Amino acid sequence: MNRIIFIFVFELLFVLPLSAADAIKSDVAYQPDYSGHYRVQTVRAAPGALAELLQAMQQLHNDGYYRQAGLTAPWLIRHSQGDQWDLLLIQSVPSYSGYFQALQSAQAQQAKTQHAQALAVLEQQVAFTDESFMRGPAAGKLIAMLDNKPFAHIEVFHALAGKHAELLRQREMENTYMLGIDKQPNAIFSTDFGGDADIMTIGFYPSLQAFAQPPAQADTERSKIAQQAGFRDLDDIGLYLRRLISAHHDTLGNLVDFE
Repeated sequence: MNRIIFIFVFELLFVLPLSAADAIKSDVAYQPDYSGHYRVQTVRAAPGALAELLQAMQQLHNDGYYRQAGLTAPWLIRHSQGDQWDLLLIQSVPSYSGYFQALQSAQAQQAKTQHAQALAVLEQQVAFTDESFMRGPAAGKLIAMLDNKPFAHIEVFHALAGKHAELLRQREMENTYMLGIDKQPNAIFSTDFGGDADIMTIGFYPSLQAFAQPPAQADTERSKIAQQAGFRDLDDIGLYLRRLISAHHDTLGNLVDFE
């Protein structure tokens, strides 16, 4: 009986990640922030119509549609390779209720009427769109993260049943690891309602080369940093993640500057 208990505990040590209480204290720990509220859209252009779609979005921006409607203009990321969408729109909203109230306001309705032609052209160029409402970093923090970093690595995760909170914690642990290897942490977004994805992370970089640059630390040092972040070792970063998800989509893209 004692032998069976010993084997069971021994196996658990190699299956379960370290808990927050068991993790070695890191000198630099990521501080989660989900005070921001966002409307997040993925958009696929109609066949051959991506240029026209971008032009319609540019016109709406230049003509001041969002400002006139009392809304915040979204950040726009153009797909380079990866998932099936063409554009990712991230729009900061004061709150979910505040966003929907703003849409119904006389100000927003007047802006829709004034820009009806441009909005109609935009709609004609869209083949598919998916919408989620997510919590993420405060808008000011997000602005600082993407400042002079136009290249984006977007990851979208579908959690296994009952694993959303644990997956969110795993993403936070990986951000602590990234800080430990002198990398900017990812922006983490958690879905409240809307699309079928549970969590999205975006890493912002100055360029593709900066994204692809390997860490300066040796593997042994990186393994220690991973342990400090709460993982068993360096390999456990990916292995733990895969025990929590049913699907994972990777996309590379670039911020579109309409200014």
